[in-house]
Amino acid sequence: MVWIGTSWKMNKTIGESREYARLLSEALAETPLPDAVQPFILPAHTSLAAVRDQLAGAPVLLGAQNAHWAAEGAGTGEVSMRMAADAGAQLVEMGHSERREQFGETDETVARKARAAVDHGLLPLICVGEPGAVRAAGDAERFVTAQVRAALSLLHPDEISQTLIAYEPVWAIGLAGTPATPEQVAPVMGRIAEEARRLGAGAGCRAVLYGGGVNAANAAALLRETPADGLFVGRAAWRVDGLLQLLAIGRQYIEAVPVVSSRTS
Repeated sequence: MVWIGTSWKMNKTIGESREYARLLSEALAETPLPDAVQPFILPAHTSLAAVRDQLAGAPVLLGAQNAHWAAEGAGTGEVSMRMAADAGAQLVEMGHSERREQFGETDETVARKARAAVDHGLLPLICVGEPGAVRAAGDAERFVTAQVRAALSLLHPDEISQTLIAYEPVWAIGLAGTPATPEQVAPVMGRIAEEARRLGAGAGCRAVLYGGGVNAANAAALLRETPADGLFVGRAAWRVDGLLQLLAIGRQYIEAVPVVSSRTS
């Protein structure tokens, strides 16, 4: 299975989100993907239900960009895992570097969110990644492995196979980021997969994804030359044609390197 997906971050109104989902559904109906290519999209909370309805029948997983670990309560401005699932989410992102930096998300809260996501039947999409100073000091593997260990700490070994881990080096993210080379990220991704297998009693997580400066120019190399099971994309997939181009690259990859898999949506 190769996973290709995008978070829209704080972009798109309900109408814009519905139109994106309509165009994507129509394109995938006209040119179906192999079962071994799994697309996913993460709109804003306000658009989850509308996108869910528009994607009905399409082989696309729908995700939320964040959710609280509590099922309900006095969390002003928050959305619970239960609410996200009710609106149509099948996976939920947590631990993104923007949330760690801007909203104080910690390894502890990421672990609590991973626990809550699994409890509510959602796939946790756990983001990890080192800042530039850690990379420059040669400590990226230790730093990221510690993040993985902390994020999975509240899950039982047999539940780790229900998680996705996205490696997103902080220095490679956004317009100001420096796109990483496969040589830079492959060793860290290997350590992520190794740690997940150790904690999961040999089973590991469902997929290790790469995100950070991903675009149509580097996607094929990132799939081919790293241990990535897929790509978690930002602005390069905010237009439907961008996501479709990346899905085509995913198709070419699995046709060149056959993968045994089954559709999860």
